[in-house]
Amino acid sequence: MLNKKIEYFITLAECLSFTQAAATHSVTQTAISQYIASLENKLQVRLFNRNAHSVSLTDAGKFFYERASFMLRYYDDTKKRMVAIQEQYSGYVKVGIGMYEYRRTEDFFSRFLMAHPEIKVDIFQYAYSNLVEKLKSGELDVILGNRICEEAFAKEALLSRPMFESTNYLVADRAIADKYPPGDAVAILQGECLVTNCENEGPNSIDMLQEMLQKEFGVVPERVSQTNSTNAQLLMVRARHGVAIVPDLLHDDREDNLVRIKMNMGEHTRYDMMRLATNSNPAADLLMQFE
Repeated sequence: MLNKKIEYFITLAECLSFTQAAATHSVTQTAISQYIASLENKLQVRLFNRNAHSVSLTDAGKFFYERASFMLRYYDDTKKRMVAIQEQYSGYVKVGIGMYEYRRTEDFFSRFLMAHPEIKVDIFQYAYSNLVEKLKSGELDVILGNRICEEAFAKEALLSRPMFESTNYLVADRAIADKYPPGDAVAILQGECLVTNCENEGPNSIDMLQEMLQKEFGVVPERVSQTNSTNAQLLMVRARHGVAIVPDLLHDDREDNLVRIKMNMGEHTRYDMMRLATNSNPAADLLMQFE
């Protein structure tokens, strides 16, 4: 059984603060220090550089963090799969979805669960970079997201199926939109802050968004504000902090005080279901083939 205290190391490696790590686990700093010292003694390597002012991982500590994080995820996954067996499910599949995809998949998952009550399904929502990372590590069996996620994999490494397509809209508070010529998305993008769920790195990066806008409209917004959820994105739009580009999957943006302008951004955005070709989970295969 995996030592539960390994979470002390993982937390410390992530926050680099003995005080914060102790508070997270409701133990004393002394308990954390003693465990780390004991762990270093057992491994016969120094995991952290520490002095009166700072804590940092050594190279060995960085390597151990990667492996320990994987072991903990694999252990938790193993427990969930054993529980599924005990509860007399014949299969278990872990699915990851992006920020928007839930709007077009309720019926699909409802029909799958009705057709296959013997399969236990857990669904998690992540940013696209996390979906890619967790699919690569095996923490997720299947992901459903923008097809740009597929660019992070070699073609032969991935099996995918198209799920649906969507167009994009620029959404702005009416008071903001009324400052510009009707329907002029380019003028609004040039004059307002763009609120986006794009990340600093990964398949759905801000650089990717800026390159796409430059290619399609010759515009790169001067001001960009980031969020990590659709709700936060639309909250900022309603607060007149900026405007947002969202797919035509949402219903929350269809309010009287919000203006929606269709963005002619080349091809429709396609959303796919994906799994690794090496994934041998029959429940994942069943989900991928379900119509």
